[in-house]
Amino acid sequence: MKQYPFPKSRFWSAAFGLVLFALLLLTRDTLISSLRLGFYPSQFAMLAVMVLTGLVFLAVNRHHLREIFTDRRMALMAIPLGLYLLIMLFKRDWQMMYLSIAVCPVFAVFLTYFTDSRRVAKTYLVIITVLSAYSLLATYGLRHLVWGDVFKPKIWINPAGMWFYDFGLCFTGTEPYWHRNFGLFREPGVYQYFLILGLYLNHYTASWDKPWKTWVISAVLTLTMVSTFSVPGMIELVVFAAFLFFDKGYHRTKQGRRTLLVLLAGLAGVVLVVLYLLKTKRILYGNSILFEFGDIVTRLTTDSESLVDRINAYFTDLRFFAQHPLLGADFHPVLHGTNHNTTSTLVLFAATGIFGGGLSVAVWVKMLWDKKRSLFGNLILLGILFLSFNTQNLAANLFFWLFPCMAFAQQVLSKQSKEEG
Repeated sequence: MKQYPFPKSRFWSAAFGLVLFALLLLTRDTLISSLRLGFYPSQFAMLAVMVLTGLVFLAVNRHHLREIFTDRRMALMAIPLGLYLLIMLFKRDWQMMYLSIAVCPVFAVFLTYFTDSRRVAKTYLVIITVLSAYSLLATYGLRHLVWGDVFKPKIWINPAGMWFYDFGLCFTGTEPYWHRNFGLFREPGVYQYFLILGLYLNHYTASWDKPWKTWVISAVLTLTMVSTFSVPGMIELVVFAAFLFFDKGYHRTKQGRRTLLVLLAGLAGVVLVVLYLLKTKRILYGNSILFEFGDIVTRLTTDSESLVDRINAYFTDLRFFAQHPLLGADFHPVLHGTNHNTTSTLVLFAATGIFGGGLSVAVWVKMLWDKKRSLFGNLILLGILFLSFNTQNLAANLFFWLFPCMAFAQQVLSKQSKEEG
């Protein structure tokens, strides 16, 4: 697979890091795009960053334009773009959502012209780790300085009526009883997807030169995941830790077994304390952070609003897909067919049919599936990641498509190159 990289220098590495950072900030699921900039300005800014990246790439590689435009990547980019736009045309459903979805896999494949998923994963991990560390500092440190009248940040109110302190790259609740870490995302349930994606990339894609980097990043992302107090996030974290323990063979080493015992003892201690405090009703109310642990148990064991909304979303999307299996139903009824349509895969099946939904499943399976791993292991890993983006609607988020589409393009093109060679 031929590439056309930028010149090797710190400038171009830093420039790409800034591009990826800007794209993360401008995604439709951050509070920066919804509160500070506004939805449409942020989306146009995101498209501008993508287009500018493409123009700079073509300018740097102006002597290879013919090769670039006749490369097989052009066909791979045309597939999702043509697919989602044709679905829109055939249904006469004039929604910009189709274009928002289509540009994501197109940009992901475009990146393989000059980089690969491993290098992009490393850049992403640096960004998300720094943002995670800062979100912990803001949520559990800077808020106290505000309450102590040290300084006064700007306050925003989201459409749901929630008040947030704006700490630049992190938003926190203004009330003392809000302990959930939002980071820069519209809710902790969105944040957990970016964190579990980071944990997967950290252990299976990045390939750091020194092991300590892997574990420092894992520690920061894990602590941040816990601080979101997201039920799906907690489930994913526990299952992924168990999966990693056996898939990487840590259970065969003394150090791995000792670490497991310490973690299990700590987890058991937290669970026992929370259950005791729940039983004695000491954390049902009040400002204690332990309330959030108790709330997780409550949301898991009762018909909470979030659980009911998600179940309704699944059935709503399945109903739309059953009624319109080929091209899907119109986007607006799908997105507003229930109180909160918090899925990604099923939204794509419901609104773009078997072809649009099937494409998203295909690229994720291609990235996560390992022929050397057992069927059970592969299904567990698929379950972890599919849970993460099917408790929120991330179908039009670049980072939902970025890594699976890059991995898909690399594997397909590399295989074709070997066959020709």
